[in-house]
Amino acid sequence: MIKVEAPCAFYTSPQQIRIGSVVFDRDADMVAVVRDVKGLMVDLERPTGLAWGVAYGRLRPGSEREGRQLRALAKLQRVRRRGMP
Repeated sequence: MIKVEAPCAFYTSPQQIRIGSVVFDRDADMVAVVRDVKGLMVDLERPTGLAWGVAYGRLRPGSEREGRQLRALAKLQRVRRRGMP
């Protein structure tokens, strides 16, 4: 039987969000790292350099699996950069 993680609860206040934590953005349908919290808005970034802002209420904590996916993407991005002239 495959173990499926239960969905995490959504944030109820911006004070719960920590810089550097992995979160899932429901609007963009992507996992990202928190770069800054500015009032009700949160700045996010992916290892590819893509950055955007989103309202804190649209985020939930990233799961362990999503964190592994983000680390794998960062590793792939480092390998790609090494191959560029």
